[in-house]
Amino acid sequence: MSETTLAHGAPANLLPTLTRRLRTVWRAPGMRELLGAGVALEAFLLAVWVIIPAGSVSLSVSPLARVWPWLLAPARLVLGDTLASSSLPPGNGLLALLALGVLLVGASCAAGLALYVAPRVRLSQRALLVVVLASTALFGLTLVLLPSLPSDDIFSYILYGRITAVHGANPLIATPADFKNDPFLTLVFWRDVRSVYGPVWLLLSAALAAFAQSLGGSLALYVVLFKLLGFAAHLANALLIWRILGRLAPERQLRGTLLYAWNPLCLLEFCASGHNDAVMLTLLLLAVYWLTREWEMAALIAFSLSISIKYVPIVLLPFYLALVARRLRASGLTSRQIGAGVAWRMGIVALVFVLSALPFWAGSASLGALLLSPPAQQLGNSPAEALSWPLRSLAQAVGLSADAARNLVNSGLKVIGLLLFAALWLREFRRVRSLEGMLVAWGWALLWYVLVASGWFWPWYVTWAVAIVALAPWGLLARATLLLSAGVLTLYTFQSLHALGIYGYRSLVAFGPTIVVLALVFSRRRGWSR
Repeated sequence: MSETTLAHGAPANLLPTLTRRLRTVWRAPGMRELLGAGVALEAFLLAVWVIIPAGSVSLSVSPLARVWPWLLAPARLVLGDTLASSSLPPGNGLLALLALGVLLVGASCAAGLALYVAPRVRLSQRALLVVVLASTALFGLTLVLLPSLPSDDIFSYILYGRITAVHGANPLIATPADFKNDPFLTLVFWRDVRSVYGPVWLLLSAALAAFAQSLGGSLALYVVLFKLLGFAAHLANALLIWRILGRLAPERQLRGTLLYAWNPLCLLEFCASGHNDAVMLTLLLLAVYWLTREWEMAALIAFSLSISIKYVPIVLLPFYLALVARRLRASGLTSRQIGAGVAWRMGIVALVFVLSALPFWAGSASLGALLLSPPAQQLGNSPAEALSWPLRSLAQAVGLSADAARNLVNSGLKVIGLLLFAALWLREFRRVRSLEGMLVAWGWALLWYVLVASGWFWPWYVTWAVAIVALAPWGLLARATLLLSAGVLTLYTFQSLHALGIYGYRSLVAFGPTIVVLALVFSRRRGWSR
């Protein structure tokens, strides 16, 4: 290549052009504050990276850290011998647990600062999208490489995938414990539990397992594949939220996208833990995007596939059908025509689900996993569980045995929670007068579910509401969801304290602030607008 080409060609002009564009971004109104919030968020995530391997904090060292020991180097430098491999007993290392809680809440505050600044940012939409996706990718990759696993669900995903791809069995019928010689069995907590996930997720898990096996089948490879799937889904979700808001409410495009994309709970659960909720949300958001484009058939297929990942979106489908019925009525159709219009849409959703389930269908036995799963049988990490302890003590005081008291109280709280959720769920139908109103109803329904109906609770359940609330107008719903997403992160600071009395108060710390705020607002009928 000649010197003239170097002097006057595209490569020589690339650096000045890039420098000029970066200068434009930096000088844009509000951009320095937004980038400052992003830097603070990354600093908190890196600090979590250092603290989380502590023996009193971590459930397990990530298989990636065993293949790449350098991932533990920062923790070793700061923590010395208190790494997870040293297995500190519960109750020791409380300082590390406190530090983790402070860092996670601090990350939520940094993300909240970004939302405060976002309306003041003035920059082209294209440049803003690049900034959002690039920063989200940085945060996500930081957590993909997290040296510890906040949740061990990823091992269940791996085993369910291997049951199909390696062992040639049906994970809706067989349990991981049925394959005693599987090298990864000891990593699975729910070894005697059949899969509670939808058929599309089982197909995806089997495909990833087959791909991992073709490349050698190491544990680290399995883990990185599932993590990268969650990471890719998180980026896709951020892009979909951006596109949806670009059509529904361009003035909220940046704030709404950041509400989800920079949310520490979503980043942790999808990029560090690889939870399949990310893929469920991708298909759900894709359905919403196609609704904004008026591609209803494609939207119905995406919605059904979302249900086929995880069954949560079933509770949202009636709101869409109500919106359809309202629109058909407004167009002057008869009741019979409206019923037919709703019926064929339900038929499309059902048909897609049935087709996806056929590879795993084995009669009524295929449904047993849902009915006998731990969430259907137990209480855990929820406000209902916090209430159960004093009620069980009261029941025992009046003469019931411990087992009888537990069964009576747990069953009663589940029924009450479901009835209360049903009442709140029905109340949200009043909002369904437009697509935006439907999305607000979805957000409230998901928030009510995790607050009152989910007796068995884990932090990633709140991500469902976060992704939908990102599409809704800013108000009480958004603030309550953000407060809850920050609060439930504190549950990770209680993981190793199960032998201590303080463990029983974990759900009060996680849910208390949100419940108090909602109670005050609704009781006074003033305050935040929505």
